[in-house]
Formats: sequence, C-alpha cells, structure tokens
Amino acid sequence: MSWWDRWVWDRTSNRQQLTLEQLLAEESRPTAAGEPVTVESALRLSTVWGCVRLLGDSVSTLPLHVYRGDDRDPIPTPPLLQRPSADFPELADWLWAVMASLLLRGNAWGLITDRRGAGLLPAQVDLVHPDRVTVTTSGDGLRVIRINGEEVNPADVFHVKAYPWPGQLEGLSPIAYAREAIGLGLASERYGGQFFGDAAIPSGVLTSDQRIGKEQADQLKARWQQRHKHKRDIAVLGDGARFQPITIAPEEAQFIETQRFNVATICRFYGVPPEAMGGETAGHEAYTSPEQRSTDLLTWTLRPWLYRIERAVSGLLPSTQRAKFNAGALVRATLLDRYQAHKLGIEAGWLLRSEVRELEDRPPVAGIDNQPAPQEGIA
Repeated sequence: MSWWDRWVWDRTSNRQQLTLEQLLAEESRPTAAGEPVTVESALRLSTVWGCVRLLGDSVSTLPLHVYRGDDRDPIPTPPLLQRPSADFPELADWLWAVMASLLLRGNAWGLITDRRGAGLLPAQVDLVHPDRVTVTTSGDGLRVIRINGEEVNPADVFHVKAYPWPGQLEGLSPIAYAREAIGLGLASERYGGQFFGDAAIPSGVLTSDQRIGKEQADQLKARWQQRHKHKRDIAVLGDGARFQPITIAPEEAQFIETQRFNVATICRFYGVPPEAMGGETAGHEAYTSPEQRSTDLLTWTLRPWLYRIERAVSGLLPSTQRAKFNAGALVRATLLDRYQAHKLGIEAGWLLRSEVRELEDRPPVAGIDNQPAPQEGIA
C-alpha cells in the first residue's frame, strides 16, 4: 500500500468512526479567532450568505427541461419536475434547497416518497436535512444510510455530492474546510460591532496646563457638550485649555482591511468573484462588460453546479431521458448583439424566424418562415 493509499485509508476510517453528534461537536469547537463555526453561524456572515444566495438563486431560476435521447426539443415536463416534493411543491424552491445543502454541507439528501408508472419511477423526492443523515460501512463493505437513526433502503435515497473524495462516501463540506476563514470573518464583525456599539473611545480630550479638580472637570465637560454637541461651530477655549481629537489607531482600523481580505478568501472557496460580494474589483474586471462578467460567472462558477444537478435529476428519470438547464436564460447579450446574432443565424439558414420570435418571447406569426427576406436598403 502506497503512502497515498494509507493516508486516504486513515482519513476515511477515522471519519467514518465519528458519529454525527461528534462531527457537530467538532464544528462547535472555537476556531483560532475564537469563534465556533456551524452552518447557522456561518450564514450570519454576510459573505457566506451572499455566496449561497447568488449560487442558489442563479441555479434555481434557470429553466430545467427534459429531453429524450439526442432530441433537441424538450418533452412535456414529467410529474417529478412539476411537483418535486410535498414540502417544496415549486421546482425553484426544491432546487434552491438542494443547492443550499450542497453549498453548506457538501451533500444533498432526499427520500423518494412516491413512484409512478410502469417502472415505478420516482415522482416525488422529499429533501432531508443533511445533519439528520449518517452514512457508515457495514462489515461486508455495503453502505448503510440512516435518517434520524433509522436505516433506509439505499434505492429510496436521493444523494448529490458537491465535492467527491476518493475512499469517502460523502462529499466534502465547504463550511468545514472554510471554518477558519469564516471564524475570522465572524470575529472581525463582532469586533467592529463592539467597537462602534460600546463607544469605548471618546471623540477627544480637553486638556489644560492648570490644575483641574473633579468638579471643575465635570463643569467644563458639561459646558462643552452643551455648546458643541451635534454642532460644528468654532470652539473658543481659554485658560490654557486645549481640545485634542482622538483618531483610530492603525491597528484598530485594520479590521476593515481584514474584512475585505476575508470576503476574497471565502469567495475563493465558492468560486464566486469577490466583486459580486461587494469586494474590490480586479484590474481586468473594470474593463469588461456586464454581459462578459455574466458569461464568466456561468463558465467558471455555475457550470459545475448545473452539471451536478442535471446528472442527479437525470438519474431519477427513465434511462432514455435526460435533464438539462437552459443556461442561455442567464446570459443575455445586449439588444444590438442579440439582433445581429439572430440575423446571421437566419441568413445562414440554421435559425428560423419563428424560432427567433420564440427566443425573444414574442407571439408566433403564421407563415413568417415562408415570407421573403427584405431586400437590402428597403425598409
């Protein structure tokens, strides 16, 4: 056995020996920044929430069609995609919940609760909270799945892995691997809230070369507040009194830069551009169009997630059918670019006018494909 095989074996064996309660207790252990990181606490960090929201919204709002074989035209929507779950009767909500489970736990679990048709194909999949699912290996090497402590038939289980790992039955959890970065973000937000909420640092100090007793200090402070509170008048001081404003020390203001760095770090875990989360824009991003940024987001961030969902949903359909998202609904070119692309497609003969009207969400026109093309220069 090589060193790699031994490492994978040790890692997998140790992980499988941990119960769900032990794994959750490990998450509750404070990070180096002093903050425990669980799914609930991670979602309180705006960057994590923003990444989950962006990816969940983007995937769940795309049209999902079913095709037969290599046909280019979709077939009628099967019952599974019409009402996928009793808890989530809308497909968009069901897909959002699947994405949330993948983005936070690395695994999406469901239980097939309804089968229909001659082949008793899945017609309804009720999603299960990932923390209620445990996976172990029996003595004969078979996978044992328990939901709420009760063993279930693997044939009735719907499972999607976010990040598969060799020798491991479950996908890797993004929150578990990003816990130190998330803990740092939570700690910096807590520090900022306490810093501004407690108002521990005064705005300035009044000093004098003369001796000032407690009673005189209270009177001077009261007169200053009465005269200058919520005002920007010119201050006139006498008897050697001086006002010295207090500024935030660089090490105390560093948490702002820490938050910016933390945004970029967490975005790297999710593959989300930092500028999409309000972070600083990279140099080349400042010169690209919104359409190009949308294309980059689809290509480098969303495409792997779309493929995972398509593959998982296709596994619930007949073997001759496949599910596929219409990603073109996300990337929309400018009006001029779109119309020029339509014109080229029609002139080349691989795009019909009726298809263009459908792409542009316009009502059909009878016989439009048989109309002669307008001559050049004639309106």
